[in-house]
Amino acid sequence: MAGEAPIAQTKTSTTPNSTHDAQSQRLAKPWQLSPRGLAFVKMEESGMLNGESLYGRVTDGYILNVYLDSVGLKTVGMGHKVLPEDNLHAGQTISMAKARQLSDQDLGIAVSSINRNVHVPLYQNEVDALVDLIFNTGSGAFARHVAPIINSGIYGRVPDFIRSFRANGNERRREQEANTFATGSYNASH
Repeated sequence: MAGEAPIAQTKTSTTPNSTHDAQSQRLAKPWQLSPRGLAFVKMEESGMLNGESLYGRVTDGYILNVYLDSVGLKTVGMGHKVLPEDNLHAGQTISMAKARQLSDQDLGIAVSSINRNVHVPLYQNEVDALVDLIFNTGSGAFARHVAPIINSGIYGRVPDFIRSFRANGNERRREQEANTFATGSYNASH
């Protein structure tokens, strides 16, 4: 692709300036979550972008009232697990700005984990699928179990691994992450 730096360059003969550039559409670091990826995570977390969910009103993918999730953890915004330092209690309402701040913070952890632990190029859809996986399962588990599979460079193995990774009760979500990773289809329907 014109204007892109090659990911590799090799000499093709002993003639000076006789080289071959290798190109890839996969992206190098630093990776970021795309707008499509953000919408994907919002749909996975809240089940919708706008409307009424089991846990309360959803606005732009955020639930602004602190609620108890399916396992009894205080949660708010875009699936943010309320921490003691958040000083929030069940039933409390936060602003949209606070919800965005909490999600930026949580998503930043996921993106940083990918940038720190993945050492091979990725397509944007692969980054987005991995952000959702980390958001749901944790960055430590990703570094220990998923990153080594990705770093093998055998990208075709990754979707099957995602499908089985901490899938107990999250089979639908793992399937959608694996499909996004493999095909670039961002389907987070519930």
